[in-house]
Parts: sequence; C-alpha cells; structure tokens
Amino acid sequence: MNTTDIDINITCNEGRTPLHYSCRHGNIDLSQYLIEVQDSDINIIDNKKWNALTHSAWSGNIKLVQYLTNNYQLPLLSFALLQAVRSSLAKLLVNEYKLDPQVEDNEGMKAVHCAAQVGAIDVLEYLVKDCGCNLDRVGGLHNMNVFHYSTVNGHFSFIKYIMNIYPQYNNLLYSTNDNGAPPVHYACASGVTQLVSFLIDVMKCDVTTEDINGYTCVTRACSSGNVDILKLLLKQYNLNPRIFRGISSLQAAVAYGYVHILEWLKQEYHINIVTFMKGVLPFLAAQYNRLYCLKHLLSNYSFDINATKPINSTQYTLLHIACQKGHVAMVLYLTSFPQCDVSAKTSNGSTVLHLSCESCSIPILKHLVEEHQLDLTIKDFNGMAPIHVACEEGSLSIVKYIIDHSPLSLDMTDSFGRTPLLIAAFSKNFPIIRYLNSKNCNISILDDKGFNVIHILAKGVSTIAAAYKFLNIDIYSINEKRLTPLHLAAANGHVNTVMSLLSVTTGTTNHDELLGAVDGDGCSCLHLACQNGHYRMVLYLSEVYPANVYSFNNNEEGLLHGAAQSGNKDIIQFLVESHGLDPESQDKDGVTCLHIIAKQGDKEIYEYLVPRVRNNPTPKNKAGRSPLHYASRHYDMSVYLIQSFNIHPEDKDSNGFTGVHAACQAGNMRLKHMTLKVCCILHA
Repeated sequence: MNTTDIDINITCNEGRTPLHYSCRHGNIDLSQYLIEVQDSDINIIDNKKWNALTHSAWSGNIKLVQYLTNNYQLPLLSFALLQAVRSSLAKLLVNEYKLDPQVEDNEGMKAVHCAAQVGAIDVLEYLVKDCGCNLDRVGGLHNMNVFHYSTVNGHFSFIKYIMNIYPQYNNLLYSTNDNGAPPVHYACASGVTQLVSFLIDVMKCDVTTEDINGYTCVTRACSSGNVDILKLLLKQYNLNPRIFRGISSLQAAVAYGYVHILEWLKQEYHINIVTFMKGVLPFLAAQYNRLYCLKHLLSNYSFDINATKPINSTQYTLLHIACQKGHVAMVLYLTSFPQCDVSAKTSNGSTVLHLSCESCSIPILKHLVEEHQLDLTIKDFNGMAPIHVACEEGSLSIVKYIIDHSPLSLDMTDSFGRTPLLIAAFSKNFPIIRYLNSKNCNISILDDKGFNVIHILAKGVSTIAAAYKFLNIDIYSINEKRLTPLHLAAANGHVNTVMSLLSVTTGTTNHDELLGAVDGDGCSCLHLACQNGHYRMVLYLSEVYPANVYSFNNNEEGLLHGAAQSGNKDIIQFLVESHGLDPESQDKDGVTCLHIIAKQGDKEIYEYLVPRVRNNPTPKNKAGRSPLHYASRHYDMSVYLIQSFNIHPEDKDSNGFTGVHAACQAGNMRLKHMTLKVCCILHA
C-alpha cells in the first residue's frame, strides 16, 4: 500500500478512521497492519466516543481485544461490555477482565437492553442469572425497556423466551417509553408479521395508540416496508389509515423510501400524489436521501422540480435540501434536469453553494462550480459568501478549493465586516487560520466592532500563543473602544490566554506597556478582571504588575469599585487585606464601593467591610446620597442600614431626595411601608 498521499487517520462523517472499521469487523490481520506498518493512531475516538478497542469489542473478536489491551495498554472500560453482548465475548469480559455487568452508557442503556436489541438469549440469561441484572429497568435515549429493544428488530423468539422464563415482566409489553410508544409500535416497524399478530391476538396489545410524535401502528408499518402488515392493520383490525392526520402513512412511506407502500395507499384510498399536503412528498424524499423514491415521484407525477418547500417559509427547493444534507447522488440527479434552477435562492439569500459548504460536501461544491459555472463570490442577505460559511463550518478542504478557484474570496467581508480569517478565528479553527495566513490574507482588517483576529481569539477560551507564532499581528492593537487583546482576555477570565500574550513580551520593554495599557474609559486589564469578577485573573495580574492595583480609571474609580460591581467577595477581601485598599475611596462623584454594594443589595459584603472602614461606614457622595438611597430595591439591605447605623429614611440629598422617595421610585412597596413606619415612630 502506497500511503504517500493518503492520510491513514482520515475520518468519515461519523468520525471513524480505517482502523475503526477494521476493528469493527474483527479483522485482526488488517488492524495489526494498520497499526504496526501504517502507524494508525489507536487513540482516536469517533463521534460516539468509541476507540479502536470499543469497536473490537463490538465485533466480538476476543483475539483482537487481547491484542489491543496487551500490546498497547488501551484501557478496557466497562462500556465495552455493552458492545460485546452480541457475542460470547461478554462473558469473558466479565469473568476475566472484571468489567461491571451493571454498566450503562451516557443515555442509560444497559447490557440487558443491548442483549435485547440483538436478540442474544444466551447473553441475557447470563446477565440475569449470573450477574443479577434486572429486566424491568428502562434506559437509552427514550427510556425503553427490553421489549421495546427486542421488538425494534423483530426478535420474536427472544420475546417469547422472556415471557416464558420471566412471566413477571410481561406487563412491560404494555408500557410506553418517553415518546409514549408501546413495544407493539416497534413490532410493526420491524416488519415481522408473526410478531405483530402475536402481540395483537394473543397478548391483546392496544394497536390504536398514538405516540407524542404522531406515530401509530399504521405509520410504523409503513416505515417497515411490509405491505402485508399494513394490510393486516387496516383490513383485519380496521385501523385508521392515517392519510391526512399527524404523520401520515404516505409521509412515512416516502421518508423510509418504500415506493410500493406509497403506490398501494394511493390506489387503495384514491389519493392525488401531487396535491397531497401541498406537494410535500418529494421534499421528504430529498431530506431523507431516498433517491429511488424521488426518481419515482418526479418521473411518474407532474411535480415542479423548482417548487419550494410548502410547509415553511424557507423557500428551499429540492436542490437546496439535497445540498444542505450533502446528498451527492441526489444533487447529480436533480441537476441533470435542464429545467433545474441551480441559481435559486432561499428566503435568506443562500444559494446551493452556501448550503454545500454548510454540509461540508466538496464533491457537491466542485460539481456546481465546475459543471454549472456558479459564482463562488455570491453573497446571501447577510453578506456571507460560500467562503464565510466554509470557515464557519470548519472545512479546510472546502476553504482551499474556494481560494484556489476564487482568489478574490480571500479577504471578502460580510455585512458585519468579517473576513474569512475573522470567522475562522471566531470558530477557533487554527488549521484554517494557518492556511489563510499562508495565502497572505489581510490580517489587519477590523470587523464592524473594531475587532481583529487576535482580539477575537483573546475573547475565546483557547490560547493564542500558537496563533501569534504564525500571524504577524500587533498584540498592542486596539479596537474602537481602545481595548487591547489583553483587555479582552482579562475581561473574559481566560488566564491561559493572558499568560500567552504576556509570554510574547516577557523580558522586553513592551511588557510593562502592554500591562499598563488602558481602554477608552481608562481601565487597565486588572480593572476589567475586577469588574467581571474573575478572581484567579485578579490574583495573577496583581502579581505580575502590582502598579495597576492602585490605579484609577477616567471616572477615578479604583479596583474596589469594579469588584463591588461584580459582587465578588473574594476579590474585595483580597484587595483590602493583601493590598490595603480603602473602602472609603471615592470616584469623581464621591461614590464609594459601599454605595455600589448597597445598590447590589449584598449585605454580607457590606458587613465584612464595615470594621475596615476608618471613618464613616455610611458615607455620602457629592450629591448628598448615602448607601440607603442606593439600596432602595433591596429590603433587607435597607433595613440593615437603618437599624445598624441609625440612618433616617427622611435624610435628604442635595436635591431633597430621601430614602422614602428612593423606595417609591424603585417600586419597593414593602420598603416604602417600612420607611414610613420608621418615620412615624421617629416623629412620635
């Protein structure tokens, strides 16, 4: 095998590598070759969080499981037991590897459910008799029981086994899952006629029920493809054919791709396929990738290939849906019609190119561009071109294709001033950022908020050190509010990002310049950390640049003012006890942190500060207002101030505004009555 140009760890849409598939099918020789010769990464997990060992357990190949555990020390977790119930491997995993038979997955599905799902009677017997597992438990996405799981795949013998050996659980046949569906619904969907007849005739299961999603036994039968079950339900049991109610029989037949069910219903109930539910059937076929069904509908009925979806206002055509879902064969089929409008737009101005990028389907994108000459610079109503969508979705291969075929896309801006680079930064997609930078994109462009790529990265939770290494960007750059990347990182509490930014300037004269920079309001990064209540950030910044601890912003507010706004007692305690900041420090309007804390209604913090106030614990600002004026929205805080410091509710500010006025202005009726009562007592 020549893998010079092949990524051996390439993943499919489910996140699986070639090694995953090899292990899943129990191929020990191929798996060994992929690992030892091709250096496949055994630690990669797929979208379901399964690794190579989990897939090996699913295959039931004990030699493959032992190879991975013995040679690569992959941890054999109890979760693997759930995948092994389809084989005798389950017993070995419990007996030799001591895996927990009571294990469940993250949705609550248990080993007995897995055994029921595959019809493994011997495994079920072992789990119940030897391991003490209970059959009456529910679990999985919709909280289903063993009969739900066994009827899904029509395991008739498994069901009869449970009923004969464990009759005490027969009542589970009549219970419903979280969707309101009993097991008989799933039996109808399984396509096993004998099982359906048994549940109805012998066990007397109710076949007239409807689940919360609108499914009935009839619509489930349509999804099975077994017309005999459908006829049985309609003819022998006289059930409602469900033509125009809820999820209709025809919709179910098309969604599951069963043309013969569709045609039988049409003939039996004289249905006009084209006008049925305003022509929705082809759109269901497109959505669920039922190409054969779509071909049947378009070839045999007079549907308009350019019609828009009738059940909403998105104005999606069949081609739009196929592109958005990434259905390659369906796109090729639809565009083979000369009358197919490949330039149609949706209600938000998206084209098939935008939707192809949304589904990350490069085959569809290439087909539309190269065979139909569509313009890659076209924008939707938000000013987004296909390149913007590709960067948002994180598809590097599509981004490369677009830049190669449309170089002008490199620095295109959307309606918010965002370039592909800025959108990639919002998505924290470093491979795309690196690629765009290698193509010499303009890294100094600011969006409508004045943010460049470093500002955006600094707002996120990931470190920007890697980005700085390959982006030649000024980390001292400021946006329209004069915020540097350091300000943004500090305001959002991202300590690692701050450390990365500062590491770039460590040992240089610019280090202090970056730490001492202030925004348009005169706030340092430490001010912003205090205002937003980021305790760890405050500790770090006060240590690396102590000078900021005693700084004031343009409003003459110190750090205690900001900490009071955030209501973070730990920060206030740290600033007072470790740095001796004065709670009576005033801003230019005479407001102290005590006023702000009273306004926040935080009695605990106020009580903490009172013993640390040198002069007046209830100071007045320059307008003559005490903390009581500020506390008007908080009853307990106001009562505390009145009772503890003998503040008179009728004390006036310089405009004659009293605490009673403040209570009325705040709409605090309880406080108003209390202050008036105090006033009456004082005047008595």
